[in-house]
Formats: sequence, structure tokens, C-alpha cells
Amino acid sequence: MTELNDLTPKHAAVLVASQSVADAELVGKLLQDEFHNVKLSTKAEFAVDDFETHRPSVLVLAFDTLDAAQRYYIGLYRMSSVVHETRHRVIVLCNKHDVWTVYDLCSTGHFDDYVLFWPATNDAPRLRMSVHQALRIMTAKAQAGDVAPRAAPTGVAAPRQQQAKPVEADTDTVVLGVPTASAQSTHSSAPAHTPLPKAAGVEPQRLAVLVVEDDEFQQKLIGRLMNGLDIDVLFAGTGAQAIEQMWEHKPDLVLMDVGLPDTSGVDATRKIKSIGQFGHVPILMVTGHSERNVVVDSLKAGAADFLVKPFDKNTLHEKLRQFLPALAS
Repeated sequence: MTELNDLTPKHAAVLVASQSVADAELVGKLLQDEFHNVKLSTKAEFAVDDFETHRPSVLVLAFDTLDAAQRYYIGLYRMSSVVHETRHRVIVLCNKHDVWTVYDLCSTGHFDDYVLFWPATNDAPRLRMSVHQALRIMTAKAQAGDVAPRAAPTGVAAPRQQQAKPVEADTDTVVLGVPTASAQSTHSSAPAHTPLPKAAGVEPQRLAVLVVEDDEFQQKLIGRLMNGLDIDVLFAGTGAQAIEQMWEHKPDLVLMDVGLPDTSGVDATRKIKSIGQFGHVPILMVTGHSERNVVVDSLKAGAADFLVKPFDKNTLHEKLRQFLPALAS
């Protein structure tokens, strides 16, 4: 729960998000005279980390277009595991052509307030007042006992509302989501993921495998090795893109490279596994080495198994069939 004194202008966390460093700095300077804890977020690859690090009470979206602001905010809800539980209010800066559209978005709760700001502001105090009002509203709600987190944008379900069905076993005897006590040994080769039965009369959906690998050559190589399997192969080059693909396509299995440009494969695995809807999806770590610390960290993050480079077609197919039984049928 946020303490009330954290919602004063001196302490309240304000995060200004923009794809433009210059725009973010401009907005930041307008706010910093009255708000002493203003941070900027300008790199898309660090958007989630910036939000999770600063946990802002007020988020200011200073993007060139309303579409860009919406994509950023919906992306936060799709990729962050803490935005759903963080109490915050959202102010979006817009131009005169978007006023009525953003008004509708605010009136339906997608955003909380807007400021007519672009291409140049003639009412700088209006932005500051909007932040003051946001903090006052949050303070009043906290004093009334209303400390519920902000609702997700329309059409984006919170991970905590998408919990996977619990495994019927003592929590002390579960490893990687598979019962291990009397049900099976921890060394069992039984798959950690069994596809749900298809409804009668419904055309079964093709299996999908997400390959998270930033090297284009490796992407093509793995794609070729999967030729002959009845699956759709998806690709992501960063951890952020991987989570976007998870939400958009809901793959049945993930091949996760240990080294990624924006994060580590271990951290990306941990983020995916923190989202209840994807907790059952097996993640196989792809690595060029098998150091003990990598293995241990990956298992702790929720990885189900490993593929050590270089591997051949038969090895890959065998591993996929182990975790995707439908391929063997």
C-alpha cells in the first residue's frame, strides 16, 4: 500500500514516457520545479523496466501521436507483471486533432486526464495542475480506504485474473509445475505441458512454437530444422518482443536463447512465467554452454529443459515431441 506522504509533490513518483528524448526533457523540466521525483523513460526496450523500477503514482504519456501513447500503455499491461498492482493515474498529452478522441478514452477510463500540449504548449501550468489533481484524487481515495490498483485498459486482461488451474499436489512436491511426489519422479521424462482436448466438431488448431533468438542466421537455421513438423514457427528478437508474441499468438512452447540484446533469456523466462496465463507453457533454454549457474538460474526462473548448441534436426524434433505430445500422434 502506498503511504499518503508519498503522494505529496515532494515525494510522489512521476514518470514521463516518450519516444523523444527532447520531448521528455521538455515535459520533465516543466514538472521538476514543483515535483521533486520526476523520472524519464525514452527507450522502448527499457519501458517495462523503467515502470517497474520507479512504480510511478502519475504516468505522463508525452508521445507524438495518440496511437503511440496507446500502444505504449497497452504494451505495459501486456509485458509488465507489476503494472496491474501499481496504483497510478495516467495523463496523456495530445494535439488539437485528437482532443475528442482522447476525451472519449478518458471518459471510459482508458486514461485519466489529458492536456492539449502539442505542437507547442501555451498553458504550461495546466500540465502541473493535472499532476496535482491526480495526486489529490489518489490521496482522497487512500484516505477513504480505496487502495485498489488501476483497472487494465479495455481489452487487456490482467495476468492475475488469468491464473492457470492449480496442480492438485502438495506445493512442496511440485517442480516446474509438474507433481513429483507419488505422481512421478523429478527425473521423469513425462512432458510438462499437455494440450487441452479439442471440442468435438471443432477443427484442431495448429501448434505454435516461439523462437526467441536475436541472431537472424540462427533464426533461419532453427526454422529450417523444424521443416516437416506440423507447427507454426514464430520469431522474436528481444525479450520484449517475446512477451508481445506470447500475448498475440499464445504459443504452445518457447525456445529461449540465453543471451538477448535487451535482457537475459533467464529474466525473459521469469517474466513469462510470472504471467498466470502462460505458466503452463514449457520454455526450453537454448544455450551454447551448460555452466551450472546458467542451468540453476534457468530452472529457478521456470525453464523446463535445455538445448545445447549445436544441435541437429533429430535432437530438436525429439525434444519438441517430448513436450508437445500432439506432434507424436
